[in-house]
Amino acid sequence: MSNVRFGPAGIPTQCKGNSTIQGVECTHALGLGAMEMEFVHGVRLSEVSARAIGTRAKELDISISSHAPYYINFCTSDEVKMANSKKYLFQAAQATDFAGGRITVFHPGFYLKHTPEVAYSIAKRELSNLVEKLNAHSIKTILGAETVGKKSAFGSLYENIRLAQDIEQMAPVLDFAHLLARGDFKFGDKDDYRRVFDLVEKELPGYSKHIHCHFSEINFTEKGERNHLPLGSNNLPPYKPFIELLAENGYGAVVICETPKLDLDALKMQKYFQSIRG
Repeated sequence: MSNVRFGPAGIPTQCKGNSTIQGVECTHALGLGAMEMEFVHGVRLSEVSARAIGTRAKELDISISSHAPYYINFCTSDEVKMANSKKYLFQAAQATDFAGGRITVFHPGFYLKHTPEVAYSIAKRELSNLVEKLNAHSIKTILGAETVGKKSAFGSLYENIRLAQDIEQMAPVLDFAHLLARGDFKFGDKDDYRRVFDLVEKELPGYSKHIHCHFSEINFTEKGERNHLPLGSNNLPPYKPFIELLAENGYGAVVICETPKLDLDALKMQKYFQSIRG
C-alpha cells in the first residue's frame, strides 16, 4: 500500500451493508486504503464490536480513524457542556483505540464571548486534562484538532498547531475546504498547498510523514463554510494540485474524502494520484 491512502468519511456510498465492519470490507473491495468512522451523533459502538472492526481492518490493511461527535466545545464556560464535551471525545478516542485507529478528529469549539487568547487558555487546560485521562486508561489514539471553516469557531490552523505543541497526543487535522472558507489561506496551485505543509512541518517536525487530512470542495460566504460539494463542482479548492504535491514529495498521508460522493470522489483522487506515481 502507498504511503498515501485515500478513503471515505463513513461507510462508502456503494456499500450494500450499513455496519462499520461492512464499511471496512467495502472500502477494501473498492480498492481504497482508509476509512473514517463517523461518531458525529454519538458513540454507539461496544468494545467487542470495535475490536472486531480493528481485527478486520488489520486483515484487510485498512487505516482506521474516527470523527468525534459534533456536540463538542472546549472553549465553553458552561461546566455541563464542558463535561459532556470531554465525555464525548473520550468515548470516541476509546472506541477508536479499541479498533486500532491512530487518530480521532474533533472540532475544538467556538469563541463565544471569549477573546481568542482566553478561548485558547480554556481549551488547552481542558484538553490537557482529557489527555491525562486517556493516558490513565492506556489509550494511545491521538486527538486530531480539525481546522474549522467559520470565523466564529475556535480552531484555525495556527491555534491547532499551538495546541499540538503544548499538549502531547494531539495533532492538527488539515481540512483544506475549511482553510479556504475561513479565509486564512487560498488554494490555486501546488505552491499554495506546499506553504501549508511547510508551515506545519516547521512548527511540528515530522508531521509531513503522518498527515491526516480532509478534502472536498466547498460552498462558502464571507462568514465561512456553508456546505461541502463533490469534486468538480466549483474547483474550490482544486484537488489536482493537492494530489500532485502528495505524489511528488514523499509525504505520508491519509486523505479522507468528505464530499457527498464519499468513496466515488476518494477513488477519483486515488486514481489521479496513481496516474502520477505510475
